[in-house]
Parts: sequence; C-alpha cells; structure tokens
Amino acid sequence: MKLGEIADIRSGRTFKNGIPESDAPSHSVIQLRDFDKDEDQRPIKWEQLNKTDLSNSKVDSSLQVDDILIVAKGPIKKAIYLSSVPKNIVANQHFFIINAKADSTFSQQFLAYYLNSSEAQRWMLDNSGGSYQSTLSKKILSELPIPNISESKQKLIVEAADSVRTEIQLHQLLIKSRQQEMDAVFGNLWKTLA
Repeated sequence: MKLGEIADIRSGRTFKNGIPESDAPSHSVIQLRDFDKDEDQRPIKWEQLNKTDLSNSKVDSSLQVDDILIVAKGPIKKAIYLSSVPKNIVANQHFFIINAKADSTFSQQFLAYYLNSSEAQRWMLDNSGGSYQSTLSKKILSELPIPNISESKQKLIVEAADSVRTEIQLHQLLIKSRQQEMDAVFGNLWKTLA
C-alpha cells in the first residue's frame, strides 16, 4: 500500500515573486522559516506569519483542523498534525498538505506519527531529489509505503506515541530547569568576583 492510495496530497500555495505585502491582508502564510522542526509543542508561531491579501483567489487553500502539514524541503521532512489552526492560514509551496481519503481507514494522527518515524524519514530522504537541497516531490511522497494495519492498532500506536511524547517533553523541561539551577550557581560565584 502507498500513501497516494489512501490519502490526498496537495502542494502548498505558490508565490512566484515572494509574498506580496498588503494594507488589507486576508490570510497569513507559513514559510519554511516559520516552522521549527525541533519544537513539538508549538512548531509554528502563528502570530509571526507574514500576511497577504488572497481575497481575490478563486481557490481557498486555507489549512483546516485535521490536516497534516509536511515539509518538502530540507533534510528533515517533519510532519505535524493540525489539531487546531487559526482561520485563513495557507502554507507556501515548500509544504504538502495530506488528508486521508474519505473511504480510508487511516487516522490523520497515525499518519503524522508514521511520517515522522525514522524509517519513513529515511525513505523520504533517500528518495528526495536535489543536489543542493533535499526536495521531496508530490509524486515521490505518494509512493511512500504504508503498512496495512487495523484502526484499533492505529489507535493503540497513537496512544503510545502521545504518551512517549508527553514523557519526552517533561524530561526536556526538567533538563532545562536543572541547567538554570547550574547557571544560577555559577552566576552567584561570578558575583563574588566583583
């Protein structure tokens, strides 16, 4: 089974000459620079996005809740499941938007975790083109192998992945807190030198 068989994949909106500024913007645009691949809690800072006027556009390409946004350029093709998204946000051409087909039994959350797995990431990197920067095409992404597993097994995997993700975030907070404690110790030592 392949991703293109169970999901619709569309490209982000193309801006040929950059994102035009507008006095009356209607939409915000996600660009590669707005996407933090190392941040799982809030990988997109919605309030920092460039704004433009797309009110005359014939096609509404706004992102929706339950979409999967995946990076098409760079060594890491990180995917995020949009459990919430502000209104009138579009992604530029450096992203793909993935949605399981209506007749598919695949959950969006499972697909997002699967796309971020080291095996899927390795496959995408190995099959990407570009000599200067790794770029994933829609055609290649649609060929990504997908395991044929039941909805109940997908649900168990998503629950386990959510649990692991929460645990990792808690450990990261603890590490940050401990580093601040050490910084405070050395900060106090530094003050004794003055």
